Amino acid sequence: MGDGSSVRPEGIRPESDINAPGFWDAAYREDRDNWDMGTPTPVFTDLLERLGMDLRELGGPDFSHFGRAPRVLVPCSGRGYDALLFAERGWETTALDFSAEPLQWLESEQKKRGLELRILQEDMFSLGTKHPAHYDLLLEYTCVCAIEPVRRTEFLAFAAEVLRPGGALLALLFPVDGRPGGPPFSIDVEEFKREAEKAFTLAHESTPETSVKPRRGRERLLLFVKKEEVKK
Repeated sequence: MGDGSSVRPEGIRPESDINAPGFWDAAYREDRDNWDMGTPTPVFTDLLERLGMDLRELGGPDFSHFGRAPRVLVPCSGRGYDALLFAERGWETTALDFSAEPLQWLESEQKKRGLELRILQEDMFSLGTKHPAHYDLLLEYTCVCAIEPVRRTEFLAFAAEVLRPGGALLALLFPVDGRPGGPPFSIDVEEFKREAEKAFTLAHESTPETSVKPRRGRERLLLFVKKEEVKK
C-alpha cells in the first residue's frame, strides 16, 4: 500500500495513454498503483459517521427521508473501497471504472461481504446517455486529477447528466498544490468552481482535517447541488 503522496505510476506509459484502460490496467497488474490507500477515504468515512445520509450540515440534501435508499455513483472507483463503504451504510451504490483489473478485486470483495453493489466497467463519459438524471449523489476523489485537464468541463457535464435535479456532487479535490505535470494533474479549485457554475450551486467548501496524513492540506472538499435548470 502506498502512502498516497503520489498518484503517478512511474515509467509505465506516456501521458497520452491515460485515456485508455490499458494504461491503468498495467499499473494495477504491475503493483504500481501507489495512489491506492487500501482503505476507504478518511474524509468520506468521517462524513458518513457524523452525518449519515443527512448532508444538510454541508448545505446538501437530507437523503435519509427519501423513502428509498439514495443512489450514489462512484466513478474512477478503482478497487472500490469508497463504494463498499457507502454500500455498507445502506446506499444503493454503483462503482464505475474503465479498468478491469481493480473491478475484479471489487467483485470478489463484494461477494465476500454479501453486499448489494452494482459494478460497471465502462468509460464514465458515456454514462450520461444510459443513466440520465438517475443518481442522487456523485462521489469524486482522484478522478478529476487522473483525466486530462482539458476534460474537466466534460467531467462536470457528465456529472450534471447523471445526477437528478437537486442531486449533489461531493468532490474531494486532490492535489490542489499547483504541482507540475501529471497524472495526478493539479486542480485549480477556483477554475473548477467557475466551470461548475453552469450546472451546479456551490453549497460547501473546506480544507478537511481528516485527510490521510500525506495529503493533508493538499485536498479541498466541495459540495455542489445540481440546479433545477441547467444552462446549455
